[in-house]
Amino acid sequence: MRKTYEAFIAGLPEMVREERKPPLATAAFREQAELYLAGQDKALLELLFLPYDNQQVLKLLNRHDPDPDAPTVWPLPVLEEEVLEPERVLPAYLQDFIVRFKAGELHTFGQKPENVLSGLYYDSLIGSGNAFLAGYAAFSLNLKNLVAALNCKKYGKELEAEIIGENEFAQVLKTSRAKDFGLSAEYPWVEQVVQLMENENLTERERGLDNLVWEYVEEQNRFCYFSIERILGFAVELQIVERWSRMDSAAGREIFRELIEKFKNDLVVHIDK
Repeated sequence: MRKTYEAFIAGLPEMVREERKPPLATAAFREQAELYLAGQDKALLELLFLPYDNQQVLKLLNRHDPDPDAPTVWPLPVLEEEVLEPERVLPAYLQDFIVRFKAGELHTFGQKPENVLSGLYYDSLIGSGNAFLAGYAAFSLNLKNLVAALNCKKYGKELEAEIIGENEFAQVLKTSRAKDFGLSAEYPWVEQVVQLMENENLTERERGLDNLVWEYVEEQNRFCYFSIERILGFAVELQIVERWSRMDSAAGREIFRELIEKFKNDLVVHIDK
């Protein structure tokens, strides 16, 4: 019998995508979750926060200074030790990546190291054994790849190195020449993304993409009330609200401005080629 979490979920605040400030900090949410979740359910929630660990590992492997304040699942000293001498403590996909990186084997994938790591991470979500998490991961991966493909097509960038993973959706992106890559019939949201990517306002575009993720989570959890799926969906939505809250701050606006400038500069480089 699956465990339910009536008390925990009933105590969570209502989440509204337009909120300028999250009703609950992610750190506080994770502290509360520690009181209720255990075993496999706890591991499923941690999977959603492992991208922070991925970023730290990439920095360490590239001999860059890690972020001491990053909200990783694993403490920074553990990540540092694993990068120096893997002891099979971290999740299997992250262990695998560290070993391959240090052995110089990643060049065989023809992708950037960060994309190889993302592919391994998404595979771990899809293979988690939880239908919500697997579906969310597949949707998120396909969305990310579609955005990358549309940018590559628009600005003449090499597509192969930008696509993450090897699923059927990714293969179609690499081979189709249609405006929507021939995917709209099977994936109705593809047409929405194509239209969003034609918007030159990067803020509106990013908002629109996050709205698609939000709508996906809401639809998948329509009839989930006190299950782990509801908690996982809350975590996804909380991270979206928190991300935009940071962007609304002075520091966040500066970060977003730098991202826009980097994006524009990258386009100039590729167009000049």
